[in-house]
Amino acid sequence: MTSLANLPLLRHSLQGKVTLGYYAVAAIILVASLFFIGELRALEARVVLGERVTDLFDTVLEIRRFERNYFLHHQDADRRENDRYIGIARELLRVNRPDFLAIAPKVRLEELQALLGEYQEKMSALAGTLGNQNQVALLEPRIRALGKQVVSITGDMSSSERRQIQASLASFRTLLIVVIFCMALLVVVIGRILSQRVVRPLKEMEASVAAISANRRETLAAPSDDREIISVIQAFNHMLKELDIRQKSLMRSERLVSLGTMLSGVAHELNNPLSNISTSCQILQEEVDENDAATQKMYLQQIDQQTERARNIVRSLLDFSREKPFTKESVSLRHLVQQTVRFVRGEVSAKSVVQLDIPEDLIVEADEQRLQQVFVNLIRNALEGLEPGGRIMITARCMCVDGPPEGTALGSGCEDRGEVVEISIEDNGPGIPPDILPRIFDPFFTTKDVGHGMGLGLFVVYEIVDEHGGCIAVESEPGQGASFRIRLPKSRTGEA
Repeated sequence: MTSLANLPLLRHSLQGKVTLGYYAVAAIILVASLFFIGELRALEARVVLGERVTDLFDTVLEIRRFERNYFLHHQDADRRENDRYIGIARELLRVNRPDFLAIAPKVRLEELQALLGEYQEKMSALAGTLGNQNQVALLEPRIRALGKQVVSITGDMSSSERRQIQASLASFRTLLIVVIFCMALLVVVIGRILSQRVVRPLKEMEASVAAISANRRETLAAPSDDREIISVIQAFNHMLKELDIRQKSLMRSERLVSLGTMLSGVAHELNNPLSNISTSCQILQEEVDENDAATQKMYLQQIDQQTERARNIVRSLLDFSREKPFTKESVSLRHLVQQTVRFVRGEVSAKSVVQLDIPEDLIVEADEQRLQQVFVNLIRNALEGLEPGGRIMITARCMCVDGPPEGTALGSGCEDRGEVVEISIEDNGPGIPPDILPRIFDPFFTTKDVGHGMGLGLFVVYEIVDEHGGCIAVESEPGQGASFRIRLPKSRTGEA
């Protein structure tokens, strides 16, 4: 049994609340059962009283029966039986007087006792005057009248008791219906309260989990102080923290993979300014005495320009590789895409073409490093499937939309309406098979051989686009290439 000292603990536990609910229902059933037992005992006592009244009435009827036999046959045995039943009736009145007072007033019972006494006296007197016809003629009508009065009184008592029993039964039936209704209502109320106390926190947890899945929040808040709920919330938040750490680690690994891809492009980019610097330095060394000051200054300016160019390339690479918090800023989309294409140029086949159609003044509000990661992954993904002579077309426009883009679309901004910046990356490669198209954004899903990718590239793309409040969609037909479309919120200062 649960002690009263543990009740406060029970109130802060789902198990305790359910237990208290069961205890409350059990208490209601127990109280109702005790109440009905009491009512049944009272009804039983009423039935027993009715049996006693019936016994009295039956005894009076026996008195009258032997009275009639005696008047007809004048046999002493009938008179003795008559006298015996009178004694039984008087004894019933004496013994059950307290009970009979519940159905007949005291005056009525005293009148019945007096009538039985007088009736007995008259019958005794009649037995002594059987030879005297005058006395018999005087006593017999009086005895009959007394007998009728006795029968009338006991009959009234019997009828009254029957009516009271019927009234008690009707009252018990009504009370039974009312109590059952009240019990059902109380059980429903307790169940409702219990349901709210138990289900409401679970519903709030469900809504919180849905918010987390939609990236609207990062942790769960405890919707109640129940021990089980708090334990689940703590475990869930710990799991979210661990998942976040592991996801950041995986995304860091994916960025390192992209960084490796970009290094070949960076090496190619650095080769040109370094070659120019080397050439200018050789000319200066060979013709140091022949060139005038203006010519030497020109070569030095070229060296300085190429050095700044190399510095910018290295800075861009460092910016891409450096870990930093998510921060939105105004980004020139064309410049960012051009820089990304230069970085992945080492993977571009000599016969492949990357074409840009992006307005110079198109600005987006984005985290430059993360958005560049998107372009690196998508361009590299397109290049892997291109044959020599393949083509990648990257376009961007500011447009007004009223629904999600066609194809397989994911992201928190897919249902946005109004002006957005839509970026399209299309290729004329082999395309994506229809059976795997819905799964390409799943983490760790890849069609490459083991050791040639973790299957995180497109998942990272989706995560970054969703982090920007945007939407990404893909369409593809086998043999006709693939088309990725990214929608980002339009910059307030951007113009198409």
